[in-house]
Amino acid sequence: MKRTTILLLIFIATLGHSIAQPDSLIIEKSKNKVIIGGQMYYVHIVKKGETLFSLSKVYNVSQKEIAKENPDIFLGLQVGQALKIPVTDKKESGDKLLSNDFNYHRVKKGQTLYFLSRKYNVSQEDIIACNPDVRYGIRENQIVKIPKSKKVVDEFKTPVNKSIEDTIKLEDEFIYHKVEPKETIYSLTRFYDIDEDLLLEYNPYLSEGLKVGQVLKIPKVVEDVEEATVLLKTEETGDDTTLYKQRKWLAYSDSVHWSDCRELRRSQTEPYQVAVMLPLYLEKNDEEFYIDSTEFDDDGNRIYEKIYYDPFYVYPKSAPFVEFYEGFLLAVDSLKKQGLSINLHVYDTENDTARIQEILSFPELTGMDLIIGPIYNHELKLVSEFSAQHQIKMVSPFTDNLKLVDKNPYLFQVNPSYTSQIDEFARYVSGFGDKNIVLVHNGDSLAYSNVQMVKDKIFNNLSVDTMVNNIQFKEVVFRDSIFVLEHALSDEIENVIIIPSNEEAFVTNVVTKLNTLKAFGNQIKVVGLSRWQRFRNIDPEYFFNLELCIASPFFVDYHHQDVKDFILKYRKIYHTEPDQMAIHAYDIGTYFLSALRKYGENFDHCIYNYRVDLLQADYRFVKWYEDSGFENVHVDIIKYYNGYNIFRISEMKDKLSVSQTRTK
Repeated sequence: MKRTTILLLIFIATLGHSIAQPDSLIIEKSKNKVIIGGQMYYVHIVKKGETLFSLSKVYNVSQKEIAKENPDIFLGLQVGQALKIPVTDKKESGDKLLSNDFNYHRVKKGQTLYFLSRKYNVSQEDIIACNPDVRYGIRENQIVKIPKSKKVVDEFKTPVNKSIEDTIKLEDEFIYHKVEPKETIYSLTRFYDIDEDLLLEYNPYLSEGLKVGQVLKIPKVVEDVEEATVLLKTEETGDDTTLYKQRKWLAYSDSVHWSDCRELRRSQTEPYQVAVMLPLYLEKNDEEFYIDSTEFDDDGNRIYEKIYYDPFYVYPKSAPFVEFYEGFLLAVDSLKKQGLSINLHVYDTENDTARIQEILSFPELTGMDLIIGPIYNHELKLVSEFSAQHQIKMVSPFTDNLKLVDKNPYLFQVNPSYTSQIDEFARYVSGFGDKNIVLVHNGDSLAYSNVQMVKDKIFNNLSVDTMVNNIQFKEVVFRDSIFVLEHALSDEIENVIIIPSNEEAFVTNVVTKLNTLKAFGNQIKVVGLSRWQRFRNIDPEYFFNLELCIASPFFVDYHHQDVKDFILKYRKIYHTEPDQMAIHAYDIGTYFLSALRKYGENFDHCIYNYRVDLLQADYRFVKWYEDSGFENVHVDIIKYYNGYNIFRISEMKDKLSVSQTRTK
């Protein structure tokens, strides 16, 4: 039995026997009920002295069932904690519950979807529309919503309009912060990197002063590197999917014969001109002090105090791009030792389109051989137009905007698009044709085209080696209930759960539930996307428990000697530790500057077969159309192995092959 399973069972047993509570303690059964995913639940608020054992007795449900629905209880029951407790008493729920729009039917043994359709005179399609999880069958004691009218069904089928969607997601635009002792308005603005005026706008009562225990609405700031490197942005989803549909299976660059690149090799006679555009916010870093206006005197007047910055202070928004620049400089230094001669022009874009326009007006820009950057989409659009007009090669370091690639034949996009990641994602899943494959998504109508794309790619790959009739594939619309996931699992073969989502809240919820199901003996393996590596709300141990495999274009293996050498050099020069931003910049500089040194300004003619040993990636650029730019389509599968090791699957296979050879 695995260690995790043992710990869970010990914990349940401990809770079950820790009943040294007063005999006078009376636990009241909650009167609040909700229906989630076709299952009815009590909502019970934990009170002092209550245990898992005592709750299971009051609600007549096993401790295991309560634990499955509330994975957080393995950390211990907390006073005030809200628990979802399944309703199992038929007298409490009834076979048929009434509401204005639905009949709620509790399924009895032997009943089928067809039976419910005949009983209520409603089509099976309409029942499925209101209960997406019943598409693959219903189970005993499940509660199914039976629509009373066609109008109700139509509302379920109609996609949520933009204004309603914005209202639903409004709460996700804020962080809610409870004020702790010694915190000040200034400390909060620094911590969350927002202006004081913006904080006051959303919390007008702060004009009367900050008080311990207040809950503040902190608007989320989107101008950070996390947003710059996001793999799938909501506003670009449609474009990505549309371009995917227009693409052919074979890229233009894979279908033509290219000239011998040996003819392009040349000895450098003049320095190459290279521009780097980054939001360094130099003026912000030049500021010596700030004004603290959070305190008041005895008469209620605001006090304005000049506070001087630490001599080593770095403006928070510029910090990641300073590290990018440092990593790039190390690549320049290495290549200079190999004979490269360049004039490096560095421009602070300030994340401001007006500043970009000013930079593009500089006379020297038209003479550049290569432009690295800028970072954000609104900046890239302007520079891409300039690049196309003056036929200057440019590199997009982070974004995955396919529209820009398709419009500019001189643009190199380093970050593979969402569709390219799904290509590798689907190829990997196709190796599980003999497993129970379960696709999990949240049923959002706005993301339907992406879900459909994922299914198309998976089946196109699966059907190559597998008879379609033999494929065990299920699609689950998951919102909250663990029973929806449990119902889709197989007891006989391994379950491969694929979750093609970058939404942290949704992924966290699904992964937590799956970890609980695996702890109870289910064979589960999960496949996800690279953005997951930056999620902060998931216990990393869950990834190892679920043998997570991620389709990712970038992965730093700190066991590699090249990575170790880079870290030592970075420490020696900058007296600090490099992060992935510096490593990413080093790879970009190494790849493109070495191509420039080897082939000159026309290096794009030889980029298709150009390979360089990099620290965290293996670039493979393709041109999808004759007049399009270049997209890096190389994606690895990264696996979380037992023993808390993370490797590329391709490298792990090589290690196993070497090990087996030595054994022989």
